[in-house]
Amino acid sequence: MSSAQFSVLIPLVSFLFQLCAALYPTQLIYEFPNGTFVENLAVRPDGSILTTLTTSPDLYLIQPLSANPNPQLIYRFAGSTSALGITEVSPDTFQVGVTNASGPGQAVPGTSKLYQVTFPRRYSSKAKISLTANIPNITAPNGLLTLNKNKILVADSVKGLIFAVDLKTGKSRVAITDSLFATTERLPVGVNGIKLQGNALYFTTSAQNLLGKVNINLKTGAALGPATKIVNGLPPAVGYDDFALRDDAAYVTSAAGNFIERVDLKRRQQTIVAGQINSTDIAEPTSAAFGRNGKENVLFVTTGGGLFFPVNGNEIVGGQLVAVKLSKKY
Repeated sequence: MSSAQFSVLIPLVSFLFQLCAALYPTQLIYEFPNGTFVENLAVRPDGSILTTLTTSPDLYLIQPLSANPNPQLIYRFAGSTSALGITEVSPDTFQVGVTNASGPGQAVPGTSKLYQVTFPRRYSSKAKISLTANIPNITAPNGLLTLNKNKILVADSVKGLIFAVDLKTGKSRVAITDSLFATTERLPVGVNGIKLQGNALYFTTSAQNLLGKVNINLKTGAALGPATKIVNGLPPAVGYDDFALRDDAAYVTSAAGNFIERVDLKRRQQTIVAGQINSTDIAEPTSAAFGRNGKENVLFVTTGGGLFFPVNGNEIVGGQLVAVKLSKKY
């Protein structure tokens, strides 16, 4: 074998090794009716899970350990068509972003709002809902991140910008701009998920199929320098969506890949840990979060059911909540 042939073989073997790594077992917690797209989730302190839908302006509560985990409608955000991002700003108090939209990248400018959702007691399924602010300069409030109880960052996936929103005044302003946040003609969904570790803001950009990082000022949310790319999503999939962080790894949803990638943030190594490109087990994953209240080794994943990226080109199922078991203790 020539040296040139050997140099071509090395990355191919490495890629095949990544794809053939042992997968963690998954469990379907609940599957919504066909045509339902589950966009985001937040895990409450008691371990129950809040999910948002883009195909209706709804916030649901699911008990993942229940023998009958049928979703309970917590609130329908009248006047909007889609519920998007969600973040916990203080124990059992959440901010939810809503807008009017007909599909990915097709949100109506000037229609976005933030709502506060507060559960008065642990294990309560009744919430107090109030309008936090109209945020007309934010078109698609997709990724939400808490800086403190009075300020959040909002990734606008249509504009490809990250905004800072003052929850007391309701005022919002552009906090971070970067070319790594931008949309493309092929996929009009830019910066998507945002997560914080120390002062490092990690983000995904769906249109560019990348995971990146930018250091920020924790008081203002402003960037302390340019953003950098960590990795692009593994082929042949496109469209990184949201993700979860733990220690030195990101667990990233590959929407068109129907799988979850574990990205070693230091070594920049990628491994598929759950799902498969030709399987509906995790059909078009959209977001991920680790469990709480004793289920910290379970990664919960929401999916779009293949509504916008059909599995095998033609298979669509209902949006899902899936548990990925990272240990045998589940």
